[in-house]
Amino acid sequence: MFNIKYRYIIILGLSVYTYLNTVFTDFFFYYKIDAPDLAIIAVFLLIVFFIWEGNRLINLLLKKTSNSFKHLIYGFLLSLPLTFIACLISTYVIGNLVLAYQLDELKTPTKLIVLLGFRINLFLHAVNTIYYFFHQAKKKEIEAQELKKARALAELQQIKTQINPHFLFNNLNVLSSLILNKSDEANEFIENFAEVYRYILKNEDQELVSIADELNAIKPYIFILKKRFQEAIIIHIKVDENQKDNFIVPAALQMLLENAIKHNILSKAKPLRIEICYEKEFLIVKNNLQIKTEQNLSNKIGLKNINTRYKIISGKEIDVRRTEDTFEVIIPVLNIKNYEVFNH
Repeated sequence: MFNIKYRYIIILGLSVYTYLNTVFTDFFFYYKIDAPDLAIIAVFLLIVFFIWEGNRLINLLLKKTSNSFKHLIYGFLLSLPLTFIACLISTYVIGNLVLAYQLDELKTPTKLIVLLGFRINLFLHAVNTIYYFFHQAKKKEIEAQELKKARALAELQQIKTQINPHFLFNNLNVLSSLILNKSDEANEFIENFAEVYRYILKNEDQELVSIADELNAIKPYIFILKKRFQEAIIIHIKVDENQKDNFIVPAALQMLLENAIKHNILSKAKPLRIEICYEKEFLIVKNNLQIKTEQNLSNKIGLKNINTRYKIISGKEIDVRRTEDTFEVIIPVLNIKNYEVFNH
């Protein structure tokens, strides 16, 4: 506290405040001390200045050896003789050298000034202690936030690494099938597969991507799905151009498409219909519900992965709604200027 930028203004203010207190309580009147007001103010100014600057030097010396609560105690103990000396010097300079009072005449004023000086010193150390604990609490809060941030980033990175094997596992089987069947579409599949995977790798370290980039990335992905399921899947995208500059988490649409495919029956007679649309600051991925009778054991990568990334990055969560006929996943659309993200 003693090193604050505007300490000289505070020293002046505290000196005037102390003087006004003595005037209000008729302090010097009751003790029959007749001294000019300017002289009294000058004494208080010198005392406060010496006490403040003396404590500042003591703190600087103590901080070189320790920066704990102990140095507050040591500082206060060392300030006691300092305060006493400051009061004696200030009273002597103003009383004897300026006002030409005899030393005998300064006994009572000196005792009163010493009394007031110790009160000033005690007040300053009380404020300094409060300042110290406030600073320590703020420091602990910052450290806690930094630790929370580090943990969240580590968790986010761990979650992101789940996307690659998830994507690879589901599509290498298709590629293998096309190659074994000597299909002419194998090369085209590989090109689109590489494009999607390139997008995943490119945005591996990104918290958010634009909707436009995500929609462009799922075009080759939809091609892959068409090759996997032919007429058994129908996908419609209804997103206005003016909404494409907003942001979502990377690979969210791919994972939601894969999630819909994983849990529903796909056939030419009963195609899976998936719709991606924008409504009121949300991107909605909706599909007709035709649940498989035998569900595979889920590794819970899809929805959990997307939801966790949203919670870490923005504090928001996805919303899942299910009716008898439909299944909807509603993901927040974020404005990059407003979302809460960890900068690193």
